[in-house]
Amino acid sequence: MRVYTLLVTLYNLSYVVQARYSGRQCPLACETVSNYATYNDTNPSSPRQEKRPWCDEHANFTLPSFQEVVDGWTADAKSNVRRIHAAEALEWPSLNEVVIPDPQFFDRAYTTMETADWEYAIHLVYGWYMYYFWIVVIAVGITTRLWSLVWKLYYNTRTYRHLPGFPGGTLKSWGIATLPQAWLRRYLTIPATFGTHCSQPYVGCTIPPRVQSLTIALFVVLNLVLCSCSYRFTEGNLYWPKKSAQFLRFVSDRTGIISLANFPLMWLFGMRNDVLIWMTGWGFGTYNAFHRWVARVATLQAVVHSLGYTLMILSGEGWSSFLVYWTKHYFWNGEIATIAMCALLAFSFYGIRRAHYEMFLVIHIALSIATLWTMYYHVEIFKNGEWNIFIWPCVAIWVFDRVVRMGRILAFSRFPLNTKALVTYDSKSNLIRMEVDGTNNLVAPKPGTYYYIHVLDDVLYAHQNHPFTLAHVLEDVDGSSIMPLSPITDRSTPLSPSSDAGGELDELLASKTPNASSTLVFFIRPYDGFTSRIKSHCLLHPTKLRVLIEGPYGHTVPLQNFTNILFMVGGTGIAVPLSHLASILSSSSHVQSVKIVWAVREYAALVAAFRDFRVLLSDERLELEVHVTREEAKDDVLDEDMKSVRIMSHRPNVHTTIEETAQEAGQQRLAIVACGPALMADQARKASVEMLGRGHCGVEYFEESFKW
Repeated sequence: MRVYTLLVTLYNLSYVVQARYSGRQCPLACETVSNYATYNDTNPSSPRQEKRPWCDEHANFTLPSFQEVVDGWTADAKSNVRRIHAAEALEWPSLNEVVIPDPQFFDRAYTTMETADWEYAIHLVYGWYMYYFWIVVIAVGITTRLWSLVWKLYYNTRTYRHLPGFPGGTLKSWGIATLPQAWLRRYLTIPATFGTHCSQPYVGCTIPPRVQSLTIALFVVLNLVLCSCSYRFTEGNLYWPKKSAQFLRFVSDRTGIISLANFPLMWLFGMRNDVLIWMTGWGFGTYNAFHRWVARVATLQAVVHSLGYTLMILSGEGWSSFLVYWTKHYFWNGEIATIAMCALLAFSFYGIRRAHYEMFLVIHIALSIATLWTMYYHVEIFKNGEWNIFIWPCVAIWVFDRVVRMGRILAFSRFPLNTKALVTYDSKSNLIRMEVDGTNNLVAPKPGTYYYIHVLDDVLYAHQNHPFTLAHVLEDVDGSSIMPLSPITDRSTPLSPSSDAGGELDELLASKTPNASSTLVFFIRPYDGFTSRIKSHCLLHPTKLRVLIEGPYGHTVPLQNFTNILFMVGGTGIAVPLSHLASILSSSSHVQSVKIVWAVREYAALVAAFRDFRVLLSDERLELEVHVTREEAKDDVLDEDMKSVRIMSHRPNVHTTIEETAQEAGQQRLAIVACGPALMADQARKASVEMLGRGHCGVEYFEESFKW
């Protein structure tokens, strides 16, 4: 109780008691005497004596010591000290004597401070709840990934047996453990949140898959609940007498603290080299969706925080006082931080990200730095730096990401500024082919991964980079160029490791020898901005460009563990199946059939894309179906060894294709991989869910498109 007596006395007298010396005010004079006179058990003079230089300089008055005060105050003298009532004290009288709060005044002060301390503590506790929530989410992701690995090992060790009534020949039976996984895929992990819009924007916004949307919804609800509960409003509050003022203050503090607590999560989920991606196996697009929604919630909380304080100042002190606040360093920095966060939100809508990505990127980085910088100075008024625990992690995350990016660049080439790429543009197919020397690459390329590419010769835009999926890798041993796969006949069944052809193929798929050089091949469709500038460099003739290669990024889907694979791709999405072909047609693969359905505008794109893969067209396991959407004389552009390709002059019926493939697969494992236009991806997602509903428990859906 004596501790609170000390605190209450300090608080009230620091505002109520005024002592005038030499025409100046020294608010510590009477406060110090009152403090010492009412607190006899322990000498509290040390903190007070630290103020002596201030009083000497500004008020020409020396604070008394503890012993001087105690010696001058007897018990009778203390009993005669005037007790001040709350009503009198709150009139802010000018006093030149020592006073003590009466019991009622003390009780009000005690309740006021106890409530303020409790609210302050609960604000911080609820801020940490953000981390508890995401720890649970990440734990679920890690557990799911481990379970998936265990299940695949278990599945691969099971024996085959025939199931009557199902097409597809020899099948693996499905046990009870499979049904929950199929149910989860059907109702939770694969479907769109509602309707069919997932890759396609809906009312100008992107909507993530259902499982991501449910996670985000839980996070939003958690923030709403924690910003709406656990407020203690008291009668006779000395800080904020009106309950409306208490409401504004408590809500403003709560939203401000939780908003700041969300900052490290924003930076963590938005970084390219997020360690959580490695831990959970979730793609960059998943964490990018989390990043956007954490940012939206934090921005809304920052707006409520700023508006709450603005209304509190205006309702209590008026416009003149509000303008004075704008001269305070912490205040205007906080307002600018809120404005910067709102601007970040406005410039991050899907339409801007997609149509003006370069502009979005520059603005995003600049405003992010401005937000972090101004937030640092906004909380600078807390001298112990207690709120910097949410600022410095953001800086550390950003630095870590940049260091790892540089590490990836150096891992690709020890002399990254000298990396050259041969870039050619085919006007007939409207396709750019980029070949990058990867001889010194320390990280082996994997199917389905992608690389960020900087074009250094484009001096004004050398800082910009875009992700491109690796189409395939060309090997050259002792000057002899080798295709990604060699000619192999009669491949209707997987080759055994002992077969000659299988050995030849495995040799090609093995790690490169010391004498081998490799070339990474990328296909790029030129649009506006970055890709159009690459096109302009090589429009008239092949050209060598200096590039920075950062990667690889992404995870390789283990398609070789599936019995059947269907690729639904469009345009340059053909790079995805091409990157997987060497793996899924190897002797160690379980794959029995691969079907590629490719929608493309020009016939010439077929020749350009498959010039290194023509040998595969004779593999009986591979079926290539090309849908050309632009009228063209195909006989003039197709070579003789391309005649086995099924070519159609209309857009593919995604639903029908998936339905027929699922019926042929029966209960075998079927991987449906989509990479192409948003409409095609959403149709493939919807059809995959329907096939699961029809009892095809082996269907799994993968979308390989990059999420901005």
